[in-house]
Formats: sequence, structure tokens, C-alpha cells
Amino acid sequence: MDVRYLEQVKAMKVTLIRSARDAEAVFDDVERLFQRVFGYRLDRRAWARFYFVNPYGDAIVALGWSGDLLVGHQALVPHAITDGYGREYRYYLAMSLMLHPDHRGFPAFHRLVATTTAVARQEGAPFILGFPNGNSYALFQRAFGWKTLLETELYNWHPATPVDPPRSVTPLPHLRLTDEAGPPCDDTYRQWRSLELPYYAERVNGRLAVIYKIDRNGTLTLLDALTDAPQRTADDLAALLTYTGARQVRMTGVHARMIGLDPSRMERHTDYRLRMCYAPITADPPPLRFSLLLSDVF
Repeated sequence: MDVRYLEQVKAMKVTLIRSARDAEAVFDDVERLFQRVFGYRLDRRAWARFYFVNPYGDAIVALGWSGDLLVGHQALVPHAITDGYGREYRYYLAMSLMLHPDHRGFPAFHRLVATTTAVARQEGAPFILGFPNGNSYALFQRAFGWKTLLETELYNWHPATPVDPPRSVTPLPHLRLTDEAGPPCDDTYRQWRSLELPYYAERVNGRLAVIYKIDRNGTLTLLDALTDAPQRTADDLAALLTYTGARQVRMTGVHARMIGLDPSRMERHTDYRLRMCYAPITADPPPLRFSLLLSDVF
């Protein structure tokens, strides 16, 4: 490994922030790092949702500094899941791993993640959930014992021809479709998740239960779905597109199969591969119903 890089990592100062006030103080530095790493501007509202107005507590954020320049960032954000039997599970969601191009490598990655993981362990967190990208996936596995719960691709779907609106669209009370462990069934969670874009939970034509959001480009992202008539899923989804005015549906292969669609007949959305993983600290997570609401990306 390059000696100069090792010297940079050794000299990198790692600081920890635990409050919204501290996070606000470094926002400009984080915004510049985000722009450098991802090539586009950080969404302040998205940042605020996780760091400033999180109803489940304050994040654990590790920052790596080279002098006055922020070169690394990794965070654990508090979350909760509940099940239909009233049990609540608190945990941390790993997110926002960023390393400046001149400081990328395993040692810098390890210093940041080890810092946040140690704090989570001290605070008694039972487990960490995460959705690592292809660059960090193997590193989390090897260095921190992350285990894979699920892997899937993303697909785009649209009907061959437009159809009429649905006969009925009935609002659902919660952002969860079953009694399996998943996002909390309360207004606090729903309002928190809808800070940037509204999240909808509806039953279409009395058959297809869907949780979704629509982005500014007109893509309806299916966050979770359930149906008792899979043979009518295509009709119901097409009707939902007409009803919402969205131009296409984006969904995981897992959800496509849940509702009776064949991913092999759908358009792959880039080469992105979604992985849901966890790091056990004192316990494994309970059996979870897969929902994109569990991810920070969606």
C-alpha cells in the first residue's frame, strides 16, 4: 500500500458529533464532501430528516479531517421497527459513507466505521442495518461481520398501452402492510418519512395494497406491495399510473415476484444491486418484511 496514503490516514483526525447543533455546524463541510464524492449537491431536506428532526434520537456521526478539510464521513442514524404484536426494536441504520478520492482505502474506511460501531455498542444497540453499495459491501462483511439478509435488482415497469383509472383507491392507515416487523404504524413515522416527498399507502381496486412515492421526474417507486389477485397486478398497476399521472413504476425484483410479475420481462434499472445487510451487536434483527422504507436511499 502507498506509504503516502498510509501517512495521510494516520494523520487523519476523527471527530464524533452527536447533536443536531453540531451537525448543523459542519453542514457546509459535509455538503462540499458530498459534491466531491457523488458529483451533485446534497439535499438539505434529506439531511435534515435524518440528522435534525429524527424522532428516534440523535445520530452517531464520525468525521475524518485532513487539517481543515473534511475527507471522510460515516453515520449511524437511530430508527425503530415494530410488529403487529406491539413489540418495538430500536436499532441504527448505517448511511452516508463518504471518502474523498484522495483518501479512499480500507484504513480510512475502517477508522470511520469502527468509531461509530463502538459508540453503538456502548449504547447497547442490538444491531445495525445497512444497504451498502458495491464498493463497500465486501469491506463491511470482512471487517465488521455484516451479514446479508437480501439481494435484489431494481426494475422499471410500464403498461403497453394506457388504461382507465382504477375503480377505487382506498387510503390505508399505516406505512406497513402486514403484522411482520417493519416500519412503525404511527403518524410520527409517516410524517417524518414524508418530509421530502409524500409517501402514500393505498389499496387499488380492492386488491393491490401499495406503499409508494412519486419523484419529481414522474417515477412511482414501489416501496412495498401485497395483493390477493396476482393475475390482476398488471391491470391494477397500470390503473395506478393513470390515477397518479406517473410515467413508470420502479420496483425491486423481490416485490415484483411478491405481486406476481416476472422481472425477466421487465427493464433493468441500471446495474444497481440492492443489498440489505445487518451487523449483530448483541442480537440479530427479528424476521423482517422487506420494504424499501427500511433504506435511507428510498
